[in-house]
Parts: sequence; structure tokens; C-alpha cells
Amino acid sequence: MKKRIFIGALVFAVLLNGCFLTNSPKVAVRNFGKAIAKNDMKALAKVATPETVKLVSMFGSKAQGYAASMSDRKIKKVTEEIDGDEAVVTVLFADGEEEEFELVKVDGKWKVDMDMDFNYK
Repeated sequence: MKKRIFIGALVFAVLLNGCFLTNSPKVAVRNFGKAIAKNDMKALAKVATPETVKLVSMFGSKAQGYAASMSDRKIKKVTEEIDGDEAVVTVLFADGEEEEFELVKVDGKWKVDMDMDFNYK
């Protein structure tokens, strides 16, 4: 169940759209989802911490396949809260479900930060 939730959270980022700043937590989450959907590890490394990249690489095609199956999910609202070098992006779906992505700023760039227990840090 945790794996499904984790993979689902990864996919939700693919669905993010709207106005984004060039270097914002929302952009990092959106690009995170796109990288997973395309299985693009180079792009993923640009928007995720090394531990998160390792975690995603463990799932490989399962994450990519699940991303494709979630492409029709409707997003109602995306918010971000920034506190210094940490941020949380919250995605609210039309069905009422909500997913949060925790990010850290590394060398001036926002990166999605997950741990090996499938929990956001």
C-alpha cells in the first residue's frame, strides 16, 4: 500500500499545470513528475535529492506505468509554503485527496526530498 501511495504521489506532479515561476517548489514538483513519467534520470537528478533519485530508481518502470495510468486525474488546487530553504507543495485533487511534497533548497535550486521509508522528510 505504501508503495502505491508513494508512486501515486510521484505521478501527481505530472498533472500540475498553470503559472509557475522558473525556480519555485511548484516547478520542481511538476518537473519531478515529468521526469518520472519519462523515466529520465538526468532530469530527475536536477529536481530531486540524491536519496530521492535512488528511491525512484528502485521502482523503475512501475513508477512510469503508474504515472501513465494517473494522467486523467483532475487537480483542483496547488499551493506552496516556503520557509527559508524548505518548502511544502500541496496538491488537492478534485476527488478531495491531497498529496504533499517536501522540498529543500540545494545550491539555490528546489529539490523534492523523500526518505527510504517512503515518507516525505
